[in-house]
Amino acid sequence: MQIMGFTLGTASIIIIVFIIMMLLSQFRERKFRLWYSIITMTFMLFVTYIFVSIELPANANYSILLVGGLVGIMLGLAIAHNIKIKIADDGSLLTKGSFLSVGIWIFIILVKFYGQNIFNQWQWNPNFLLSLFLILSISTMISRNIYLYIRYKNKKRELEFKSI
Repeated sequence: MQIMGFTLGTASIIIIVFIIMMLLSQFRERKFRLWYSIITMTFMLFVTYIFVSIELPANANYSILLVGGLVGIMLGLAIAHNIKIKIADDGSLLTKGSFLSVGIWIFIILVKFYGQNIFNQWQWNPNFLLSLFLILSISTMISRNIYLYIRYKNKKRELEFKSI
């Protein structure tokens, strides 16, 4: 299939549909399911690990990546701290997804796949910077979800205590 001068194969179309579905799912408010969140984050962490370990040379400065992960954790905690906790009638947590974090993560993956030619034309090796942003975005998502879940459990415990 050819769209605006680009030839897309079946795999590319499937990836694009998956990305669009993943991004659109971040807008709607839904019940927070801990196991679904763990499975999703584990998959995203695995993909991030593959990209970071393959792309970076052995002599790379991993302390900068560690700092990027710590900054992402702090950013996720700050974002989750400012989110209002909504509890449904059945006692479950209602939340929206993290569109910005997921969007950045997907954008970095796409740049790694399709942007290498542009960076090569500039004679610039973007692997370290892209890996840093991958780690930053995934650590933001993980810490946000964990902190939201902890806040939810505390609020639920408070509501149960008040009802007694």
